[in-house]
Amino acid sequence: MEPGRFLIFMFAAGAVHSAKTSLEIIPGNGDVQLGEKAYFLCKVRAGGEATLTWTDPEDTDIEDSELYTLRHIDEQSKGLEMTLPDPQAGGIFTCKGDFESGDTATAQIKIRVVQRPKFVTPKEPTKEVVEGTSVAFDCQATGIPPPTVRWTFGNQEISKIGDGGRVSVLANGTLVVKDSQPSDAGVHTCEASIKERNETVVMDVSLNIKFTPRIELLTGDSFATPIGTPAQYNFSILAYPPPSVSIAWKGKVFKGDDIKKVAQDQDRHTYSFEFTPASQEDLSELLITAANDQGSSKKKVTLQGDTQGLGTGILVLIMLIILLVVLLVMDVFCYYKRQRGLLMYCRNNILGKNSSGTGTENNGKMLSKSGKSTVVNVSGIEA
Repeated sequence: MEPGRFLIFMFAAGAVHSAKTSLEIIPGNGDVQLGEKAYFLCKVRAGGEATLTWTDPEDTDIEDSELYTLRHIDEQSKGLEMTLPDPQAGGIFTCKGDFESGDTATAQIKIRVVQRPKFVTPKEPTKEVVEGTSVAFDCQATGIPPPTVRWTFGNQEISKIGDGGRVSVLANGTLVVKDSQPSDAGVHTCEASIKERNETVVMDVSLNIKFTPRIELLTGDSFATPIGTPAQYNFSILAYPPPSVSIAWKGKVFKGDDIKKVAQDQDRHTYSFEFTPASQEDLSELLITAANDQGSSKKKVTLQGDTQGLGTGILVLIMLIILLVVLLVMDVFCYYKRQRGLLMYCRNNILGKNSSGTGTENNGKMLSKSGKSTVVNVSGIEA
C-alpha cells in the first residue's frame, strides 16, 4: 500500500474508533451560583463500560472534600457535586474515561462562578420630610458580574426625568432628592439587574412630603347659583398630613359631616359642600379654610345669582304674555281680513252660531230682518 493511502486509512480508522468511545457532561451550562450546590453528571455515550475520573482545572484528580463530592452511579456514569465559595474557583473541569478496550475518551465543561443580584443594604422604612428639605435612600447591590442599579418613579427612570439635577442617583446607587417637593411623594423603586442572565431584583421605598394645605377652586373665585335652589360647590385641597376643612357662610361655620369628601388621590382631597341660598342676601361669599400641622390656608368664593336659571313662576308669566300677544295679533289680523274680531269669527264660522235676530254676509256686514245693512261694533272698534 502506498504511504499516502496508508495515512488516509489510518486517519479514517482513528476517526471511526474515536466515534465508538465518547463521553458527555450534563448539563452543558457550567454556571454555578456562588456558595450554592451544583451537580454535573459524566455519562458514557458510546464504548461500553469505563472507569470515569473527574479532574479540576489544575488537572488534579478530584476526591471527596469540602468543595467536591463524587457520586458513583454505575459503570457508565459518575456525578460530581460542587460548592464553590470563591468567585475565582471556576475553570475547565474534565471527565476522563478509560474503557475496557484500552481506549480513552474525555469531556470537558467550563465552570463559571456567578451570583444572582441581591441587595446588601436593608430596605429603609417610609421616610417623612418637610417640604424643601433633602432626603436620601441607600440601594447597594452585589452580584457576579456586578449588577446595574437604577431608580424609577412613576414608571419612569429617574435619570431621564428633566428636573435640573434636583433628583439624582449617585455612583453607589444612592437616591438623593434635594429641595423636596410634594410631587416627589410616593413610591420609588430600586432595581438591580444582570441583563446577560435576565436576573432582576427590586426594592420599593416610600417618601412622604409634609406641606401646608393648598386650596384649588375648580370654578375659580366666583360661583353662580340660583336663589331657592340647592347648590353644590366642589373644591380640592393638596395637603399632607390630611387637612381639617371648614367653610364659613352667613355667619356660621360648617365642618365635619357638613362637608363631604368625595375623592382622594394620594395627597389630593376633593370635597363637596351643599347649600341653598334663600334670598339675595345669602349670595355673599364662602370662606374655605384648610389646616394641618404644617399650617393653614384660606380662600374666598364670591356667590353670584344665576341669571340663566329662572324660577317656575317667571317662566309661566312669560308664557302667558307671549300667548296674549299672539292672540292680539291674530285678532287684529282677523279684523283686517273679515271686519270681525277673532272671537266673533270663531263663533260664527267654527261654532256655526249667529247672533240672535241677525244674518251674516261674506263681506262681514250685519243685516237686519228687513234686509237693510247695519253697522255693528266689532272687537270694540267702530266699523
